[in-house]
Amino acid sequence: MSEKISHNVFQSVVGVNRIDAFVSGIRNRHQGFQAPFSERRLVLIMIDTFLLALATVASILLRDWVTNSGSNIQQVLDRWYWLIPWFGIWLGISFLNDLYDIPTSYSKYLTVTRILTTGQLSFIVYLPISFLLLNPASSLLVLISLVIAIPAVTGWRLFYIKISGLQAFHYRVLIIGTGKQAKSIAGLLKSKAELNFEVLGHVEDDLTKPESGTGNLTVIGDLKDLPRLISETRAHEIILASDKGINQDILQCLIECQARGVRMIRMPDLYIRLKRRVPINEIDADWAFHAIQSQALFWRMKLGIKRVIDIVLILFGLPILGLILPLLALAIRLDSPGPIFYRQVRCGRAGKPFYIFKFRTMVDKAEKDGKPQWAKKNDSRITRVGRFLRKARLDELPQLINILRGDMSFIGPRPERPDFVNMLREKVPFYDTRLLVKPGLTGWAQVHYHYGNSAKDALVKLQYDFYYIRHWSLWLDLYILFRTVAVVFKLKGM
Repeated sequence: MSEKISHNVFQSVVGVNRIDAFVSGIRNRHQGFQAPFSERRLVLIMIDTFLLALATVASILLRDWVTNSGSNIQQVLDRWYWLIPWFGIWLGISFLNDLYDIPTSYSKYLTVTRILTTGQLSFIVYLPISFLLLNPASSLLVLISLVIAIPAVTGWRLFYIKISGLQAFHYRVLIIGTGKQAKSIAGLLKSKAELNFEVLGHVEDDLTKPESGTGNLTVIGDLKDLPRLISETRAHEIILASDKGINQDILQCLIECQARGVRMIRMPDLYIRLKRRVPINEIDADWAFHAIQSQALFWRMKLGIKRVIDIVLILFGLPILGLILPLLALAIRLDSPGPIFYRQVRCGRAGKPFYIFKFRTMVDKAEKDGKPQWAKKNDSRITRVGRFLRKARLDELPQLINILRGDMSFIGPRPERPDFVNMLREKVPFYDTRLLVKPGLTGWAQVHYHYGNSAKDALVKLQYDFYYIRHWSLWLDLYILFRTVAVVFKLKGM
């Protein structure tokens, strides 16, 4: 009797029998070839590495066959000491070049161009290493392996893009909610059709709310229908996009989803994963606390390492500045009367003010009334030379002095003027979490968003800054540095 009561209690809490849940989970996982981003990324890494390994082995065998020197597997294995750095360089540059970014992996153009770029950069980086290993001949083998690997990896990636569009690879999701969050995430998934998210419908999160007033959303049931909807639609994931947050009814449904082997994700988490920025409405006391907590871990050690990296980069940057300074100074003076440099008060870490240095890109005394103004597109105040300097981001080079003085770092949120900081403080709660780190010469927002010339642009860039604050790591800094070089060469500044 007690066992029966215990079993009924479990069913009332979880809402499904253990065996039924297990079978349902197995069925969900084997009805297609769908996988979350982490698993898709792992597949790409494994097959790319396998093809690179085959190409490398083939290059060794091919060279030995051409030279009639003979070869065997043992001779291939004896060359392991140069294979490890070669594979590491290829994978590292592949990551930095976004080859394992899932949205990028569905673009044919980006895939092909970035595989070619990865191959070229990998060879350039490996070339001096081959001499350090006292094995310059290995650079020839690497070159041969690239000739084989680049077409092989490109072919595999194009095949991956082709089959990913098949129905069997669609990732079916149910959205809990019919409010603002639900509409926002549904629109985002629709705009990213290449990711193959299939929105099956919306589940009303308020049992007392009538079905009217949901706009053009497809409402297929409410919370009490969720177990049936999961079985009928064979959904792979539930997106929690309720404007009400998590209440008892929603929690009960989430427990049932977990028991049935269906994945779950909050709308803000999916938004952050797809957009790489934190929505402003997600910034609350809890988020700010976790941002501060994430920065506290090994804080001094990470700051010390970052400072050492800044100094090393300055040692390379100052000679470059010294070489081009006379040319830029002459161009600025010939183009427009006025000083070569200008300085301006900006807010640093913890809001501490400092003077930032830049090459002058506008006419002298561009702000005659003394009031700060956003630079506009085709702004008449920007000089001809200044427009080029902004596009190439060369106007920022004098900030190497700020980095040397410790006011700034190479990587971080861009320093804003005090007037703009005060304006954003009024609009954005917990804005000061952006001031947890030193401002940077370049940053996460700069490699993902255009120059920005309005309060609206500033709010979008602020979302990227919050992402950087929450996810900061030395690896992320390296990625930003790599992407900045690409932005500079493509002249994507203002």
